[in-house]
Amino acid sequence: MKKHVGIFRMLYPAPSEAFITEQVSHLKDFEPTIVATRTIGKSSFPTVVVSPDHHSNFDTQLYAFSRKPELFKQAKSLKSLDLLHAHFGPDGVYAMPLAKQLDVPLIVTYHGFETVASRLAMWLSRDLMNYQFLLHEAGLKRQAAAIIAVSKFIERRLIEKGYPKEKIIRHYIGVDTEKFTPALTPASERYILCVGRHTRRKGIDTLLRAFARIAHKHPDVSLLQVGAGPLTVGLKGLAVELGIEGRVRFAGSQPHDQVVSLMRGAEIFALPSRTSGSGDSEALGIVFNEASACAVPVVSTHHGGIPEAVRHGETGLLAPENNDQQLAQHLDALLGDRATARRMGVLGREFTCEMFDIRKQTAKLEAIYCQFC
Repeated sequence: MKKHVGIFRMLYPAPSEAFITEQVSHLKDFEPTIVATRTIGKSSFPTVVVSPDHHSNFDTQLYAFSRKPELFKQAKSLKSLDLLHAHFGPDGVYAMPLAKQLDVPLIVTYHGFETVASRLAMWLSRDLMNYQFLLHEAGLKRQAAAIIAVSKFIERRLIEKGYPKEKIIRHYIGVDTEKFTPALTPASERYILCVGRHTRRKGIDTLLRAFARIAHKHPDVSLLQVGAGPLTVGLKGLAVELGIEGRVRFAGSQPHDQVVSLMRGAEIFALPSRTSGSGDSEALGIVFNEASACAVPVVSTHHGGIPEAVRHGETGLLAPENNDQQLAQHLDALLGDRATARRMGVLGREFTCEMFDIRKQTAKLEAIYCQFC
């Protein structure tokens, strides 16, 4: 008989967090139930929520302040759970009272910002979830049965912040290497693909400056950027300022399936992430795994957990943060030597299938679950 795991996320399914749904979809030995404050759209799994939609958010606000598990609708159905798995540290803090009430182990996956962002920046964020996390973080360290770190980088940062070393388990989430696959035929156009939100941490301005340095050398290559965010207007203005607005296409946010298609056709995937002012960094960057799974070479930065996803000189090329000159040289090298680029792409596909395949990694996750229930 299968055991039951509750997947705890305050808001589900967030558009930028397809990796959670992918992981849940590949569970084999555990039956999942989504436990959420509220949902956006439809969930593919049995779901228990506090407020089912935007129109009944009084209970949502009450839960945000109180963390009372009694506020969950159909809470009786949660009694069958053998384990609760929360994604992100703040969610772990909200899951603590529920796990205690159900008397089940609590596992928390740390994905990045709660580990790397400065605590001062979190206090200044005016975000209630951040406040709850900071107030109850010490309790979470004690109550959590295990803390999953999504990369070596995050594992090191957790230890630095005083998390019990014996509770930390490093585990890569993985990507669907049967969905993200190499293109069967060459693309009809040459383009560099960038997928990332328009925030400072993604370093898209650095990419625009790098592309402007080499665009004249590769007149048949364009830069395609997928994403949106608070810096959109400024980034489009920068492209005009650099004189490359005719060579850069800002495609906005795109459905996941469209991103897969664009990945397959790209000649290079580029995203030069950097450390934000608050200290936030890339934990690993699943998008790099997705590109490599499509046999696309990656150009990025020596930053956060990226060197775990991209092997410099083998599956891609990494530049220092904020260094558009070095980034431009890497782009130029791969655009000018397509044989090397293809070879890096093939090695990237092999590396991803070995280390980041979602089926292998979810089986390992279930083995972790089995240690605690």
